[in-house]
This record gives sequence, C-alpha cells and structure tokens, in this order.
Amino acid sequence: MSHPGLRARFEPSSMALWLTVAALVALAALAASCAEDSAAAPCDDGLTLCGGACFDTQADPDHCGGCEGVCASGTRCEAGVCVGGGGGGAGGELCASGLVACSGSCVDLATDAAHCGGCGQECAAEQRCEGGACRCASGFTACGGGCVDVKSDPLHCGTCEARCPLHETCVEGACVCDEGFAVCGDRCVDLAVDPAHCGACGAACAPGLFCREGACACAAGDYEDIGSTVPRLLTGTTVGAETYFPLACMGVGSTQLVYRFTAEEAGWYKFDTAGSSYDTAIGVLDFDACEELACNDDRGGAVTGSASVALEEGQSVLLVVSGYDGAQGDFALHLDRMAPPACPLDTLATALPLSITGDTWGLGDAVSTRCGSIDTSDASYSFTAPRAGGYVFDTSGSTFDTVLELRRGSCSGTVISCNDNDNAMGAKASRLVANLAEGQTVVAVVDGVDGGSGPFTLNVSEYVPPPCPELTLDARFPQTVTGTTAIPDRVSALPSPCTSASGPEATYAFTAPAAALYTFDTFGSSFDTVLHVHEGTCSGESVACNDDTSGRQSQVKVMLREGETIAVVVDSYAAVASGAFQLNVRQTFVLPCPLLDLGSTVPQTVTGTTADAADVLRPSCGGGGAGEVTYRFTAPAAGTYIVDTLGSSLDTALSVLDGSCSGAVLGCNDDAPGSEQSRLTLELAEGQTIVLLVDGSAAGASGDFTLNIAPFSGGGTCSTAIDLGSVVPQLVTGSTAERPESVRPACGSSSNAPDMIYRFTAPEDGLYIFDTFGSSFDTILQILEESCTGTSLACNDNTDGQQSRVALRLAANQTVLVVVDGLGTSSGDYVLQVDRFTGPGTCATAIHLGSPLSITRTGSTRGQPDAVRPKCVSAASVSSPETVFTYTAPIRGTYVIDTIGSSFNTVLHVHTRGCAGIELQCNDDLTSSQASRVQIELAPNQTITVVVDGYNGASGDFTLKIAKL
Repeated sequence: MSHPGLRARFEPSSMALWLTVAALVALAALAASCAEDSAAAPCDDGLTLCGGACFDTQADPDHCGGCEGVCASGTRCEAGVCVGGGGGGAGGELCASGLVACSGSCVDLATDAAHCGGCGQECAAEQRCEGGACRCASGFTACGGGCVDVKSDPLHCGTCEARCPLHETCVEGACVCDEGFAVCGDRCVDLAVDPAHCGACGAACAPGLFCREGACACAAGDYEDIGSTVPRLLTGTTVGAETYFPLACMGVGSTQLVYRFTAEEAGWYKFDTAGSSYDTAIGVLDFDACEELACNDDRGGAVTGSASVALEEGQSVLLVVSGYDGAQGDFALHLDRMAPPACPLDTLATALPLSITGDTWGLGDAVSTRCGSIDTSDASYSFTAPRAGGYVFDTSGSTFDTVLELRRGSCSGTVISCNDNDNAMGAKASRLVANLAEGQTVVAVVDGVDGGSGPFTLNVSEYVPPPCPELTLDARFPQTVTGTTAIPDRVSALPSPCTSASGPEATYAFTAPAAALYTFDTFGSSFDTVLHVHEGTCSGESVACNDDTSGRQSQVKVMLREGETIAVVVDSYAAVASGAFQLNVRQTFVLPCPLLDLGSTVPQTVTGTTADAADVLRPSCGGGGAGEVTYRFTAPAAGTYIVDTLGSSLDTALSVLDGSCSGAVLGCNDDAPGSEQSRLTLELAEGQTIVLLVDGSAAGASGDFTLNIAPFSGGGTCSTAIDLGSVVPQLVTGSTAERPESVRPACGSSSNAPDMIYRFTAPEDGLYIFDTFGSSFDTILQILEESCTGTSLACNDNTDGQQSRVALRLAANQTVLVVVDGLGTSSGDYVLQVDRFTGPGTCATAIHLGSPLSITRTGSTRGQPDAVRPKCVSAASVSSPETVFTYTAPIRGTYVIDTIGSSFNTVLHVHTRGCAGIELQCNDDLTSSQASRVQIELAPNQTITVVVDGYNGASGDFTLKIAKL
C-alpha cells in the first residue's frame, strides 16, 4: 500500500529506519545460523519452534499468534495479535479500527468468511460469518452438522431428518413421487410393475401372477403369441433359453420356451412334443390366473410330453416347453383340437373272433378308467354276448401302452374288470377275460397309460377253458413235472381256498397207488405260488391249501388211501401272477400209530430216531412240520408221571394224546426250562392209556431221541397236594427246584416253571392272607378251588418286589389248593405264609374317622389285604394292599381328600356304601407327585368309604388328610 502523505512523514528518519532494518536482518541471519547449529533444539518455556528456530509468538510480528502469523508493515504483535503503531512514532497505523491483518490484508473477523473469528478460520461455502462465528447462509438450515436446503434435500425434506422414501423427491420442502410413480396409500408405486397396485391403486394381482405393463399376467419374461390356429406344428430349441416357471414335472434347472395360445372356440385341446430330440416336458398354464392346468414329462412310455385341457372360447393359456431335469435341445410342438368325449364310439359285431383298429389321438377323454390315468384319450365300444360263456378282450398289436376296461351295460356302468399290462402279452398290451350271460351288454374302453395315445387294435374272442384236471400225474416217486401258467387267454377257474385272489392255474389228477403220505411242493418255481388239493375232482372239497412254506413257494402233505384220487392245483398268490412252475411229488410210507406199545413199566427209557419219519400228526406246540414217532403207555397206578426227552440230539416237541392218535391233547411242551428238550407232568388214573408223540420243534428238526417215563414219588402235585390243615398262622418252606410243573398260573408269565401245591382248609369265615415273602426267586402265587382243574380264585405275580401276596375271603371249612410257582422258568427256595387277617382297615372292618371338618390320619398299608381294585389304574397293574376308612360329612360342602406326605406311590379312591359301592372319585398321581388327591361334593351326614391304595404293588406309610374347601 502507498500513500504520499505517509511517505513524506517517514523521510526525516529514514536513516534510523534502515539501521533498524539492517539490525533486524543481521539478527535474523544470526538466528537462522543458530537454528542450523542447534538442529531444531527444544525451545525454552514461552517460545514456539517455527522453521527450526524458537520464537515468542506473543510478541514476534513475523510469528504473531503462530508460526504463520505475519503482522503488516507498521503494526506490532501484542499478546499474539497484530495491532497498529502509535501516531507520530516509528511505524504508523495500517488497518482501520476494527480490522485485523490476516495474510497481508486487513479483515473484519466478525464478518469475513475466510477469517471468521480468527485468521484462517474459513467458513463452508453454504455458510456466512456473523459475529465472528460461521452460520448457515440464507436459505440453508443446520442439520446433522451441516447446512442443507430443506426445500430440496431428500434426506432433510421440510425439516431435519425428514427423509423421503424410495421413489420420492423433495420439492419445496415436501416429498413428492418421482416421475412415472403414483401415490397409493402412503407410498409411491410403479403401476406398471407393482403386483399390489397393477394399473391402479389397490388392483392387486392374484398369487402367482406378475404385473406386466400395468396388467396382471402369468408370464414374467418373454413369450411368443401364436394366436389360435390349430392344427399346428411349431419347432424351436430350448438351448440357451431362460427358466420362467418352477413346474414340478419338469425337474430342476430346465430352460423353457413359452407360447401364448388362445382358443378360438370352446373344446378340448391337445399339445405334445412328439418328435423332439431330447427328453421333453410340457406345461399348460392359464394366462390370466396362472393356474397349472396340466404338466407332463413322458406320456405313453415315450420321453416326450403330452397334455390335454378343456378351454373356453377366447381363453388364453401359456404353453411351456421344457426338458426333464435340466435337459435341453430342439423340440417339436404339436397343437390340435380333440374330438368331444363320446362313449361308446361304435358297436362291435357278434361274429367272433373279431379285430378292429383305430387311433385315440385327438379323441376326447370320455371315461376315467379305474386302472388308467386322467386326461387320456379313449375309444369305447359296445358289445353284446351272443351266448353265455367266457369272452377274451385284448389290445395286442397296439402301438402304445394301453389300458383296457370292461363296464357293465353302459359307459356309466359298474366296472367289471380293468387291466393295464398283461404279462403273457408283453409290457404294453392289456387283456381281460369276462364271463357273460347270453345277451349281456358290456362296454370295452381302450385307454392309455399316463396320457399315451395312438393307433390301437382291439381283439375279441370266445374263451374256451381247459379241462380240469388238465393233466394226470404218474405213480413215480419222486417225480418232478414242469409247466407254465402264463398262457394267453388262461384265467383263474378255481379260487384259492387260502388266499384272497389267485391267477391262472395248472391242474393235475393224481391217484394214490398205495396208502401213504404224499408230499406236493412247488419248490423251484419262478413266481409266488399257491398249492391246493381237492378231493376227487377240481370241484371237490378242499383237502389242503398252502401259500408259502419256503420263501414264495408252497407245500402240502396229504394222507391218501390206496386208489384215492385227488386234484392238485398249481395256483398263484395274485391275480396277475403267473409263469413257469415246478411241481414235485414224493411218497412216504407211514408207520402205524402208535408205533410201539410201552406197556405199564415205570420207570423206563426208550430210544429211537425221527429221521425219515413221516409228518402226519402236528403237535399243538412248537413249529411243527417235522416227522414224528408215536408210543402207547398205560399208567400202572393213579399218580403223577414225568415224561421227558432229555438226552435227545434234536430240538424236540413232546405231545400227549388221550387214548389214541386221534384223542384229545392232554399236554404239549416244546422246551423244558434251560433246554431244547421237552418235559411234561401228567396226572393219570390207574389204567389210563395215552399216546406219546415225539416230534421235532420245527420243520427239518429230526434225529435220535430219548424218551423217559417215570412216576413222581414226591408230594406237592395235583394228586398229592401237601395238606396244611386249618392251622393259622403257619409258615412252610421248601424248594421248587427239580419239581414237575403241574399247573399253569392264571397271572404272570410262567413258562414251564416247576411248582409246589398245598391244600388248606379255612377254620372259620374270614379274610386269609397267603404270601411268599422271603423266597429266593421270583414267585407266582395262585389259589385254586378244590383241585388243579378248579377255578382260579386268586393269582398274584409281584406285590413286594419279586414276591407274591393274595388276600382271599374264605368260608368256614372251605378247602383250596395253594400253588407256589415261578415266573418264566424260575425256581428255588420258597417261604409260604398263611394267616387270617383280623386287623382293622379292611372293607369289612373299615376305620371310622368321624365327622370333623378337618382331620389328618397316618398309618401303613404294609400287611393289609388287597380286596378292591381302583378304576383309575390299569387292570394289568399289580394289585396293592389297601387301608379302608369311612368318613361322615358334618355339613354340606366341597371336601378335599389327599395323601400328600405319604412315603409311597398312592392311589386314592372314594366309594358309597362300602368297597362294593359306586366309585365316586379316583386319583393316581397329582402333577409331578406320587401323592393322590380328590375333590368331592358331600351332603350333610353323607358317609363315604375312603380307600388308601398303592400303585402297581406299592405299599408303605401314608398320611391321609380330609378338609372342607
């Protein structure tokens, strides 16, 4: 800056000024030299390091307020601020009052945007400096640490943080929809593509539809509109195409071409891809609703798709040509109208045999066959039987996989029979045989499998059944004959007596050359056979029938007299089963029954073998099917006899018959405890004759055996029960080891366990307790009335762990048998206790609790009888002892009865008029507790019977509480 007046005033003292300047320059040079020598040494307190030297930024005009703060010429630095010099002195005032020199210029720190409030403190472009502070410029608002135009900022539209939603712009402080978007509700939507607002607000597309150019449509991508011309052939390729629709029949990842087709008139239309180069699939979707009308991969046994649909006039569909499971390639798409469904198409002539041809392509689906598929073209013909008999209908010679069905009378009549594939005619042809009355009319329907169609042949002929029996078996043994039941036109003439359905059969006549056991089997046949034998002829009574003996093959055995004739039928398990068979015949001469008479000698042991023995008699235990040997034995005296096969080499089954080989079964045993051999205990009268049958436990079990017969001299059997008299209490001990098994218990699961039998007579009327507490094995205790064949009065498996206990009310002088038995095959040392129970707390001696509003009573059910069973526990659970009380309600109200605090799993039940009265309430367990609780409404002076019982044999100390709610 230059001013003439000022220059004139400075001239008189110019020498002094220059001297001063020179001194300053020298000092600066010296300082620079020192700075270089000190190598930026740390500054003393109050000094600041600037450019390698230390300066007092509070007073140095070249570093005033900071290293970059240079005061203008004629100003000085005071307290870090440049100020003007005094008038008349050295260095006049250069900045006007209120201005501050910053970067060589005098600025107003209160308003200068480049030095707002201090040199170098620059405000942002959208800010101005007011009062030494940066503030938003006019038209801007402070938001989020910056200045924004709330009239146009979409993040702060109208006010801070007011963000405009998607597809909206801020205009004059308000969010408005972008161009091409419309307001629907509280948001902006594109009416051209939004499925909830397609073409107009609220116009939602149905599920599965897309919004395309403002209209709901099925296709999201491109498609070709092919109009309505039929018939028509289109060709193309799916290579490189897109995938639009996830149709289930097309597999995964298959590319697609889509066509729009519009029906010119109402009717059935068919679309297929016959002639395509790859495994195609085709889908048909309603254009407006996107509903899948049809979808198919592989129709009629081919790898091309075929679909037919009924369309209304003007209805549009999308035809989706795709491939199976990712397949793609060149395709051919055929479109054509189908004829209206018609049934029948024509009437067949009655001059047989006849054969007609036709084509189901383009025909309607008039009949839904029972064994065919829907949406499949069919041809149907009416036929009237010229005479009574069997008629054969088949589709041999057809080009596709056919289905053939016969209906009674008309197309809507009941189905007589339906067949898909006939094994004897190949995989695609179908065949039916029907017995028709003279003049009976049927409708034959030729249908296709899975949409298949094409040229077909329908053949009709009369069925002439073979004679029955058809062949005769020779009297050669062993012999094997072969044949097949898979014969065209062969149908089942004889129903199988032992299966619900059967197929065609082969029949043989056989006459026994001698009295013997004859075995017939189909081992080695190719299909699941059934073998049955009839007396005399095919229409005779069924003698034997078997489905499976060895795998799917069959075997029967019959005893025949010399000259006796039977019909042997090789049949099949199912109506469609047939094939090559093998019939094997063997003859076995049967030993007399019984083979030997053992007389009355005891003990005695006989040996023999069942090898090569005939299987004539079947034991009532074991698997059966093995040969047997029989013996007669007569008891020399009344008593208990033990018969066993211990020492035999095979797994035996031992059966005893009364008197003769045709007598009643007295006993049968497969396995004695711990053995594959057999053992029976018999009670025989003097002179009683029995037949002993030594057999194998299963088919194929044969070998050498040992048969032992001995009287049992020890007491404790049915005939020699040990008499306990009438003494109570009493305790007896013993062992069941090595004892016979005389009785099967009515409870538990005893499997040939030995037992001990006692007789007891009640000295007087009362309740008697029998238990096996203290025994060494798992016992079963049973009380029988008078004899082993008498009624079971009581039976118990487990009451106290593995031990048993029963309580039984007996009359004076009443005699019972007490049987100590074992669970399974268990045996060992036992303790039997008998006592008369005289304590309180029984049904007959209930403990009366009186009538207090609240009462608590403790006690124990141990040693108590079990006389009543609660209804709220399973009948299969083990019985438990109980204690019985009576209680009389003092006033009307709701009473709560519980066993909370008891030491065992209780059951609580309440009755009217004693234990035999109506059960009013019953409870086993409270929630997460083994205690019981009932709630009951009682009238004034109403008396109830309260039974504290146990669950599944449990007993112990209890706490009984009764209180009014």
